[in-house]
Amino acid sequence: MNPDQAFPRQSPTASTAANETQSFLKNLANAIARDALNLHYQPRYKLRTGKTTALEALVRWQRPEVGLLYPETFIPAAEAHGLIYQLDIWVFEQCCKDLIWMREQLKASIRISVNISVLSCESVYFSQKLIELCKKYELSMADFIFEITVSTHMHDIRKLKAFCVTLGNFGAEFCLDDFGTGQSPLRNLLELPVSSIVIDRSLTHNIVSYERCEIIIKHLISLADELGIKTVATGVEQNDQYKILAAIGCDQIQGHYMSRPMNRKKLSAEILGL
Repeated sequence: MNPDQAFPRQSPTASTAANETQSFLKNLANAIARDALNLHYQPRYKLRTGKTTALEALVRWQRPEVGLLYPETFIPAAEAHGLIYQLDIWVFEQCCKDLIWMREQLKASIRISVNISVLSCESVYFSQKLIELCKKYELSMADFIFEITVSTHMHDIRKLKAFCVTLGNFGAEFCLDDFGTGQSPLRNLLELPVSSIVIDRSLTHNIVSYERCEIIIKHLISLADELGIKTVATGVEQNDQYKILAAIGCDQIQGHYMSRPMNRKKLSAEILGL
């Protein structure tokens, strides 16, 4: 569907646009409060063994009379208008509930990779709330990997580093998302205690067509290896992409070629390579 149907970007008058924005935000706030959102999970596989290393949680919003909305449709609005903290808390708590359910049903140890906004990390209360939720559901921070997209929204890397250190003391791991783009400077590898990087899907998408993409990814993998950091390639949709990534030593892969995102109830030991 056209994202403009969900969150109109332009309107004949400023007042109409403002009203539509407020209506959209009110509906989103209600969806968060009423548990009207849901999570889909996409497995991340270790390339050498084919076994799942984690499940990435991807939030969805089934909006009446509009249809299924994906994160890129509503997360920017949530960040711009102060709803991202509530959204990130909702996602993490739902991950806790789903993780317990999946472990009981699949009889296997599973970890979840959670996308969080840098804006939420800047709140001094965010890390404490996550710790409280872990205790509430009798889970460990070591059960989660927190994916952070370091964007232009980040105002103070010291706050993000403090967030990582706090949760890292409880066993959490951290991953830099969309690595290889202008929003992910190498400085972040120096400043932040990350255990993995997610190579930007635009590089993965073009790895077959453009030799330069393969060279860039190869050198990113080499750099990560020397730093003791794992590499994850997302957006893998073709066998040729898979073969190249395996040949140049990528650690983990994720994408439609192996498995599409799905509701927790559709996950199985076979899909996860357990």
